Amino acid sequence: MLARLSLVLLALLLSCARPHRIYVRPYAENNKDLTGVSFLSYDSSTVEGFYDRKGRLCAPFEGHVRDYFAGWWAPDDDPICFHGTLESGLQPATLEMRWKGVVPADGNYDVLSAGYAVGIWGHVMARGSYFGDFWAWARVNVEVKSPHCGDSISRDVARAAVSLLAERSADFSGWVEIPDIWVAGCKAGDPMDVRVQVVGQSNRGHIAVDGFGFWAARDEELNRMFGIKSAPNPPPGATASNQNKPETPANGWSRFGSRPITQIRRQPGAPGGPR
Repeated sequence: MLARLSLVLLALLLSCARPHRIYVRPYAENNKDLTGVSFLSYDSSTVEGFYDRKGRLCAPFEGHVRDYFAGWWAPDDDPICFHGTLESGLQPATLEMRWKGVVPADGNYDVLSAGYAVGIWGHVMARGSYFGDFWAWARVNVEVKSPHCGDSISRDVARAAVSLLAERSADFSGWVEIPDIWVAGCKAGDPMDVRVQVVGQSNRGHIAVDGFGFWAARDEELNRMFGIKSAPNPPPGATASNQNKPETPANGWSRFGSRPITQIRRQPGAPGGPR
């Protein structure tokens, strides 16, 4: 009887423990036609306004894959990067990964993710009395920048508020597929950047990031995550830089001028991310 009770207690303890990560690639590279794609090289990362658990600015991602993940990931249950208004003020905080390349010829281009989705985990929380208007939010931005062409899209992943029709806290957890971005009027020889960011801001509260980045097995994959491909016309499903309207493109993305609130919540038993 005692041995059976011990086994039951052990099973309960294991069921409450959170594994470090389940490694699931969101979708495969062979789902996309990469013929004629010029890949961009991973360049660098930047951190603004996010701090580690010792109060220091979060360390940048150095470009080396660890535990099948390229980006920031917490080794335990505490956030790896934290932005709070008490410590950091009201300015937005950003974690950014950047890829660089050169436009091969004059023309229009499809800027695409070569089969990689971005993963983001964490939570936002708003603090304050019910008589104030306090909020916190987090979103993913993707920017394409070149001197003669470019575009930017955004997807809100969590929002919390006080005195509004929202919860005081909200989790975000999951993989987000990045749509193609069509840019027009690019010039040969110009540099081109692709920047993927998680941005958080609050006027009274905090944003905590447990993980942000991409599934990868080797460092070399960082140089095949994004590419550009000649495209005289916008491919199906791509956002188009010469149609800079506030409507929402497919899959919950919008341009910076219009950001619908789209929660990304982990479904029980769904693949991807931590359990």
